[in-house]
Amino acid sequence: MLSASRTLLLRSSRRLPAASAGSNQAFVVNTRHLALLPDKVEYVHPLSQLVLEYLQTDRSDWIVSHGLDKGLTVHRDGTFLIKFPSYDKDMARIWTSYEPEEKKHWLTVHKGDLVGRFLLQDNLKPAWNDAASTPEKIQNAVDSLIEKIEEEVEETKEGSK
Repeated sequence: MLSASRTLLLRSSRRLPAASAGSNQAFVVNTRHLALLPDKVEYVHPLSQLVLEYLQTDRSDWIVSHGLDKGLTVHRDGTFLIKFPSYDKDMARIWTSYEPEEKKHWLTVHKGDLVGRFLLQDNLKPAWNDAASTPEKIQNAVDSLIEKIEEEVEETKEGSK
């Protein structure tokens, strides 16, 4: 169970208050208010939570500018799905997943022609095998994902000219 003092990015059927200019609170709900949400969220995997917290704290402007602040769903297994506003037309989304056979955690994006997977953690490798900390690896994966999405957006704009 998550501690009450931690914040978590969640989707609610009711509209959350809009963030003020310069605010990094794009879609924050304090976990002590989970009972108010229509879908009860009991568990968020720590890797998914790190991704969501990084998006919230460091990339909230990007989240809001792409309309992703309204499309978050947390699944029972602790993974999440964030839908782009165009989801109904093109299935554009960002999500986390776990591959039990490979024992790997992934951050994945599908938007237009872009389909990419970013490794969050390989549970078959010892944790001390890598010089980068888990939060650093996750931040790098999120930054790479955002960079690729921006490249796809630019290519789409140039292709439509």
